[in-house]
Amino acid sequence: MVEKRFIVVTDNETRFNELSDALKSTGTSVWLHWNTDLLAQLVGSLGTDIVFVDFIGDNAERAAELTRSLLVVYPRLWVVGFSHRADSALILEAMRAGARDFIELQSPMDALRTVKAILEQSPALPAQPSGKLITILGARPGIGTTTAAMHLSLLLKQEYLPDQPILLLDFGYPSGDAALYLDTKVAFNFCDAVRSLRRFDQALLNTAFAHHKSGLAIMSLPQNLADLRDITPTDAMTMLSLLKSYFKVVVVDLGGFAGLDLLLYALGISDHIELVCEQSLPSVYSARQLLMNLRERGFDTEQIGLLTGKYDTRIDLAPAQIAQNLQIRLDGNLPQRTDKMIACANIGKPLLEVAPKDPYLNVLRGIAADLAKGTGAKVQGPIQNATIFERYFS
Repeated sequence: MVEKRFIVVTDNETRFNELSDALKSTGTSVWLHWNTDLLAQLVGSLGTDIVFVDFIGDNAERAAELTRSLLVVYPRLWVVGFSHRADSALILEAMRAGARDFIELQSPMDALRTVKAILEQSPALPAQPSGKLITILGARPGIGTTTAAMHLSLLLKQEYLPDQPILLLDFGYPSGDAALYLDTKVAFNFCDAVRSLRRFDQALLNTAFAHHKSGLAIMSLPQNLADLRDITPTDAMTMLSLLKSYFKVVVVDLGGFAGLDLLLYALGISDHIELVCEQSLPSVYSARQLLMNLRERGFDTEQIGLLTGKYDTRIDLAPAQIAQNLQIRLDGNLPQRTDKMIACANIGKPLLEVAPKDPYLNVLRGIAADLAKGTGAKVQGPIQNATIFERYFS
């Protein structure tokens, strides 16, 4: 039996402990302060069954606002308000905000019975999207993030999950590079998709989304990035969650992406994250700044793996040393292939089509094989790490 997981939103440790103790026979509770961004990430990453929100005293107004904001992103989520002793006015305020139930902390047994009844009524709430979201990060443009995301998507589509829908979200900067490399015209961009959120279905996906000849679906940001101002962050986040329901795997290229809120949300619902970084001090510095910003916003960067971009054995800034400095794990080294990649881009063909046995692709095959576990795909051997050098960042 899968253990139930609950999130309790309160700034009071005693209240959390009271509720956690009452529910410990049913599931595990996670304590979270009033942080809407982190809450949305946790709901996506934990597969939370119920979110409990503190409506006690002065919290009522912000609790109602948090509930409304959360349900815009996760409309099927079960939110339960709680208080020491609730009057009808407080319960009504919570219900108007979207809470589906209300419990009183002074009655632990009643709270437990209520939660058990909720789980029996809706064992699948919220509906956890079946697809995986893979994020490829890059702290600055031009280090190979888009190339890595594009080829990982193609490998998944052509070699590991050929019968499954795979989507590449081309969010890197400059905008639309992946589509250019694949010689595929993208007319329906991410902003168009968000505007079509209320009528999004399989028919729209089949007719509006661009597809490479391999069958890989591609969606880019608009060429004019100012168009992003016309969509709300909440709708953009909702669309990302929705795409996980329609595609077996969504690969997101976030190389040089500057929108921290949307980036944090994408990371929060990601099943696997890789950070591409070159063997250069400016690249490492940018990567450190990015990771520092994520940690300051409460994101656990231990989930992130390092892919060395444009790896060259002649450079004595070793990948293992870079990983140690960034405090993340080393997942692999993507070898330098600048000339080949330029040649491929100029003819609109990926490296997978021109040189399918290239060592660059073998590194990504190792990652793709791990991602495809549980789908019947054959898993490749481990990726070798580089030797440690001590000349830099001592």
